[in-house]
Amino acid sequence: MSLYLQLDTGWISRGLLKRKSNYSPVIVFETSDPKRLHQLKEYLLRQPDARYDYYFVYDQWEGLGRLVDSSSGPQFEPFRKRVGSSPLAQRVGTREEGGIQLQFFKSALKEVDAQLKSWRACFIIQNLSENREHETGLCSALRAWAIDPAVITKGSTVILVTADAERVLDDYTRELTVIVSVDPSRRDERSHIVRTTARELEVPLEDAGVEEIVMGTAGLSLHQMESVLLESYFRTQQFDLRVIKDLKSELVKKSGVLEVQEPTLGFGDIGGYDVIKGFIHKYVINVLRYADRARRYALPLPKGILFFGPPGTGKSLFATALASEVQLPFIHLVTENIYSKWLGESGQKMKNAIALAEKMSPAVVFVDEIDRFGRRGVATDSAGEETRRVFSQFLEWLGRPDREAIIVGTTNVPDQLDEAFLRTGRFDYKIPFLYPGEAARQDILLVHLGLKAGTSRRRPPLAIPEDGLRQFLAEEVVPLTANFSGAELEELVTRAKRQAFDRGAEGLEEIDFLRAARTFRVDHRHRTGVIETCLAQARRYTDDQGFLDAVEEEMGVKV
Repeated sequence: MSLYLQLDTGWISRGLLKRKSNYSPVIVFETSDPKRLHQLKEYLLRQPDARYDYYFVYDQWEGLGRLVDSSSGPQFEPFRKRVGSSPLAQRVGTREEGGIQLQFFKSALKEVDAQLKSWRACFIIQNLSENREHETGLCSALRAWAIDPAVITKGSTVILVTADAERVLDDYTRELTVIVSVDPSRRDERSHIVRTTARELEVPLEDAGVEEIVMGTAGLSLHQMESVLLESYFRTQQFDLRVIKDLKSELVKKSGVLEVQEPTLGFGDIGGYDVIKGFIHKYVINVLRYADRARRYALPLPKGILFFGPPGTGKSLFATALASEVQLPFIHLVTENIYSKWLGESGQKMKNAIALAEKMSPAVVFVDEIDRFGRRGVATDSAGEETRRVFSQFLEWLGRPDREAIIVGTTNVPDQLDEAFLRTGRFDYKIPFLYPGEAARQDILLVHLGLKAGTSRRRPPLAIPEDGLRQFLAEEVVPLTANFSGAELEELVTRAKRQAFDRGAEGLEEIDFLRAARTFRVDHRHRTGVIETCLAQARRYTDDQGFLDAVEEEMGVKV
């Protein structure tokens, strides 16, 4: 049996079942994977329940042709129609062997129309990415075929294969068709491809290695899957998981709105914020890590977390570390690339991003500055309507009970988020990030100096004993950094290193930290107002009083 027919063909069966039920003789399969198209053709030619008298194919480049079976698989055979030598006939196509090859879409549709009504025929339209209706007449033809008694009675079927039905067909035409969204790849399909390819290339693989590759390639199409395996083999003579993940990241990045990153930092690389770490461990990480136990208690897995607070307090860093702690892929939704000046494109980008993220899940989907599309807005023009559409799509995604992606959103301005975003059921937890207290600031400094156990950060050369430096930081430097953010504390360490470097010293000394701290300017009056605002937001949005009390104690502030 062909490899293609050993893979999942359920999507084809679903479409043909609708045809048998006379729902519509027009089926739209949403996929851009060339291997899915090949799989469809093999199924139609070789499966007894899908036999037709004639098979026609239209390709924008090759024109109209017949689909024929051969030992090497389905083949395209140009369709030539015998016509007279009138100027009109010559304009229809190119004269060849006493006939013409139909290149123009309208001419091809007219020719196939007669075939669909005379025989049990199957017509496949492929590689269509857009439709200019005034040139093609595609929607008019599909609507006519969808309700034509002759087409229905003869058992003919029209199949359109396209990446996105909305870009090709109008609303009315889609209502009269069967639309089947095709999965890029299923877990068992990826496993089959890995094992088959490994056997053909004589690459030794154990079951554990196969499972790692299967998990690491979630979201890729069959074509992409095979390509990354082959490229990994040609580079390393094996299926190297790191190479495969890098190649996958490159493919996903082409979408323009998603990036797959490999988290390298965990909670051990984040100083301070022990209360937040403990809260996330208890209510997020442990529930994911012990999913079977959570299911016994009917405890739902966390679906969404909102980090809010002023800039530089570590919200983005925590999102990355969370993915590392739970050993899940980290997908960055690039919000600034969602919106487009072209009407309809922003909504399409969001739709594609959501679909792709779900195919790669379970994963942590990081949405930085979620307030970019977290407000409903007023639709006074086409741009406003597009903003509302993106908002509605994201909101619907947040509320889907079958969502597998764990959405981690961050914002500096939670007050600008729509109330629908913030209500219970959208985000499981809303966690405030305030400026670190004294103990947290000490911890952050030690992390960036590589002096904290568990951190992977590099330790710079020291001209003083480590114990003495710890005491010096606690007594002299930390008091000078009141209301500093985590990012500012990291910058302070960098400035201290720069001081020692400029002096030509052998290592860091006390004077380097003091000079860095005393020359680091922070507008404390403005910062006081920011803190008051943050405390008010924490009181408004965080609904766990015990957690707020712990934050108050750790940060040395009053909530």
